[in-house]
Amino acid sequence: MKANLTLACSTSVQEEVRAFLMRYFDSLPISASEKNQIILAIDEALANAIIHGNKADESKSITLDMDVTDKRISLEIYDVGLFDATAQGEESKNVNLKEVIKERQKGGLGLKLIYSIMDVVCFYTKDDKSYCLLVKMFKT
Repeated sequence: MKANLTLACSTSVQEEVRAFLMRYFDSLPISASEKNQIILAIDEALANAIIHGNKADESKSITLDMDVTDKRISLEIYDVGLFDATAQGEESKNVNLKEVIKERQKGGLGLKLIYSIMDVVCFYTKDDKSYCLLVKMFKT
């Protein structure tokens, strides 16, 4: 299954995207808990693109390209604006979320959450567009 969404850079679109993803992922061979975690990671990546990358400038747009098979979800978010998602680098990849919550850490949690949920997280630039690639493999 493939899907493509183009959205205004506004946090108001996030609720609609979450509802779309819930319906879209309905037939996947994963638990409701895993589905919710994946949606949370996508929502965080989208929020980063809207808020940090594009400063919530509604005159700009962001595109989501999604490819879902029975083995994985692959999602590219592009035109994510310019922000240094790699600034937290290895620190974000090797995070213990329970410790972060216990210490009530503020800031930077979105990327840590994304790295902890998704199997592949990649940021890159191509043809003057910034991309965020998220992949989640299913245990079959």
